Amino acid sequence: MLNQNIKSLRKQKGYTQETFAQELNVVRQTVSKWEKGYSVPDALMLEKIAELFEVSVSELLGEEEIKADEKTDLEQISEQLSLLNNQFAKELARKRRNRKIALIVLAGIAALALIVALISVVPHARVVSQKNQAYYWDSESGQSVANNLTVELDQAVSDVILENHPVDALLGECPAESHFVYGTEETGDTVTIYLLEDYKLFGFHNGFFTNVSGAETPVILTFQKTESGYHLLSRQAVQDADKIKTVFPKRIAKEILRGLSAVDQEQLWLNQFGQAADYLGSINRNAVIARREEIGFEFLSEHGIPTEVSNKICEMGLVYDTTIGSHELLENGVRYVYQTEYDKRNDWVTFTKFTYDNNEIVEFIAVDAKTGEVVPDATQPEKATYYRGQIPNESYQYTTVAYFQ
Repeated sequence: MLNQNIKSLRKQKGYTQETFAQELNVVRQTVSKWEKGYSVPDALMLEKIAELFEVSVSELLGEEEIKADEKTDLEQISEQLSLLNNQFAKELARKRRNRKIALIVLAGIAALALIVALISVVPHARVVSQKNQAYYWDSESGQSVANNLTVELDQAVSDVILENHPVDALLGECPAESHFVYGTEETGDTVTIYLLEDYKLFGFHNGFFTNVSGAETPVILTFQKTESGYHLLSRQAVQDADKIKTVFPKRIAKEILRGLSAVDQEQLWLNQFGQAADYLGSINRNAVIARREEIGFEFLSEHGIPTEVSNKICEMGLVYDTTIGSHELLENGVRYVYQTEYDKRNDWVTFTKFTYDNNEIVEFIAVDAKTGEVVPDATQPEKATYYRGQIPNESYQYTTVAYFQ
């Protein structure tokens, strides 16, 4: 299968997930999701991966019925990726059903009541179980709290995580963090914490409020207890597996390399969901909070636009996405929407920047879908219409609607 082929060829070429992601200009989590079968690359990315591995796209897809010397066009690749996406969606839906059953058994009636409260965005503390540690998200203080750390120390940890992941205003607007504590050590007034940082930046994409970027990083934090609070002495982030074995205590290193359970991962997400929901409330905005991998993306290739045209558009250095859809940015306190659409009647790819409040267009660019050249005399509409995406498959859906009046 595609996910197994990517993983096998990556290792043959000596890439870690991190270095492989850097070659493709994506985040490590994207590579991880490909290899786990949670998602597939788009057609253009698949060609780039095949070139990097020095194999054909057919070999990468594992399609034996396609001859090695036969050229695989973009339409064939897109059809195969669509089939794989459907297969992965069904498998992921099955895993998530099993995960939900496990959560019900582990959490019990009390936890179910609290999760319902979370989904309803009730402004009360929400308890989240992580291993033998009780964490909760406190809407009033805006912090996650753990009983194995004092509230003050837990806040210090949260602050360090957010400070080391500055907000990229070109991507999103709401930083959210969760951390899983593997263990702590105390020597006098010094505290060492072994944990997994889980950082996500949320933004509006295709009408959803979703994680637009993020990172999971094993980290060692060392604090000194002072009269004024906890002072950070050092932060050591470790991604390499061999280094994890040497710098973390043996027991903790094994846990990190084994990875978090599905239940633990779900709790980290719920914690970040709470932060995203609180942010929506603070800006008085209605939105569906969804994981990025659950949002359907429509690619230019699906409209028969050649690869060379897509590449030419990418080289223009536009702020817009190269997939059909929209994303929002805050610029000097004003919310703008950057939207990419395909105009079937004129056979154009259009890029429109407009104000979110009143849909007034401030920039409009049309590109010929056959040549990639800008159409200088293209007529722009008087008002823009906001593009709203949909979850492609109901069985693949795991979203929560956060409503604010």
